[in-house]
Amino acid sequence: MSDAPNARVLAFEGGLTARERLAQYLPEQKIPTALAAGEAVFAVVGGPAEGQAALGAALRSAGAFAQLEEHLLVVAGTRHAFAAARNALEGGGRALAGELLRALDAAATAPPSVRLRNYSLALDEGAQVMGILNVTPDSFYDGGAYGSLDRARARAAEMVALGARVIDIGGQSYAAGNARIAAEEERARVVPVVEALVRDRLGVALSIDTFKSVVAEAALDAGADLINDCSGLSDSRLAGVVARYDAALVVMHLKGELNVREADYHYDDALEEISGFLRERTERALAAGVARDALLVDPGLEFGKEPATDLEILQRFGDLRSLGYPILLAASRKSFIGRIFERPAKELLVPSLAAAAAGISAGAALLRVHDVAETVQLARMLAAVRAGRNHRSASAV
Repeated sequence: MSDAPNARVLAFEGGLTARERLAQYLPEQKIPTALAAGEAVFAVVGGPAEGQAALGAALRSAGAFAQLEEHLLVVAGTRHAFAAARNALEGGGRALAGELLRALDAAATAPPSVRLRNYSLALDEGAQVMGILNVTPDSFYDGGAYGSLDRARARAAEMVALGARVIDIGGQSYAAGNARIAAEEERARVVPVVEALVRDRLGVALSIDTFKSVVAEAALDAGADLINDCSGLSDSRLAGVVARYDAALVVMHLKGELNVREADYHYDDALEEISGFLRERTERALAAGVARDALLVDPGLEFGKEPATDLEILQRFGDLRSLGYPILLAASRKSFIGRIFERPAKELLVPSLAAAAAGISAGAALLRVHDVAETVQLARMLAAVRAGRNHRSASAV
């Protein structure tokens, strides 16, 4: 685990209780004390050991619960107690207290919008949908159905009419075993599509699913708005290219390599590893000049994960809100769902929608999907339910 400061507020979506979440980090005999910490927020704080020790002592002095377990400081308390601890500290302890407060505020306040170069995508009225437009001959789902320019244009227009707010154009399949193509070939597949869709004036943001800076640069030069990087910034030039065009960037978690599937992937604490990775890579993107309001994160379902880990991510998805960025969920018809149900991708609409619903309920802001019409209806219904609940709450005050 990294020593970089990284605090995460524990979320309770997916039917989990506070006791069940704390049981992952605390011995059984410590859980009642943590639960007794008033109207508590529960969080874990990673970072240098000396800073954790200082923060733990200050939190206990402020009336909060703090227990160091292995590499994480498990805390429970109120924001007032966390702020009091920060004010009493200096140096590394104060920095970790600041990180804890940052995570607490980020978890409590979702970004209202994200800037996608030429577009501002509103997120405060519900999750939005990104329609998948694969222009590869080896796509696992559509098998190259949109490889011609005319078919790609027609499919993009259809998805926009169905409610997609972003079109994600992919010129390279990342399915395990599929060949990795040269940047020149990938560029030749996606750039003409971007140019055509810009001329078509669809009125939505255009995304390019690539990890290669040369492909990203050509696509952005052609008018793309967003780079969806499935490699977690493996190309050191990519973030700088995005920044130069003042475009948006999705940073995804990946374990291992694209197009390669290992026999097994192990995580001691999946959400801790994923959130730490995304925290470090988004800081790298910011340092390269990418605007904070133009960054999104993606936990990378299936990329270097087993189905059990993918389900754990969905169950604890709300933890990712602590990062403070809009969260993209890409679960549509993926093979981890197929492995669970033992069915092909063509038969996975309903479980894909169930995964989308779980993600939206836990804070997903953007859904990358094959089935635009169904997902748009799902997102709008969940937004209507939430609006009705908020209206009842306001009326009762």
